[in-house]
Amino acid sequence: RDADDAMRFQPRGQARVPLTVQARTRSTSSVTGEKTETWSDVGYVWAKIETRGGVPKGEYEEGLQGTERKVAVMDYDKDIKWSLTDKRLRERGVSAPATFNIVEISDPGLVHRVIELTLEEVAP
Repeated sequence: RDADDAMRFQPRGQARVPLTVQARTRSTSSVTGEKTETWSDVGYVWAKIETRGGVPKGEYEEGLQGTERKVAVMDYDKDIKWSLTDKRLRERGVSAPATFNIVEISDPGLVHRVIELTLEEVAP
């Protein structure tokens, strides 16, 4: 989807947060051997951002210090192949957009209707 296409998409239901999907490209210079990494915009989605609480695995033994995490809930899109390492999300339409790595991908009920992405904000 290109930027013009994204403008035609309207928020649906509770999915009211516009996000840019970015994909990672890695390359190595054939001359210097230097490795580079770039992120490019490859799509746009509308999501509902939920804050959920929980206790990370293994930490229950050390006391119940819960953590908050953000989860982007969106319609399933067969054209987007989600990845923990090669995709991330970036806020759209705000002056200082936050960028989020994807740390968990869930397809509730395995019916390809909704995708839930657990997010971790990347330090600016």
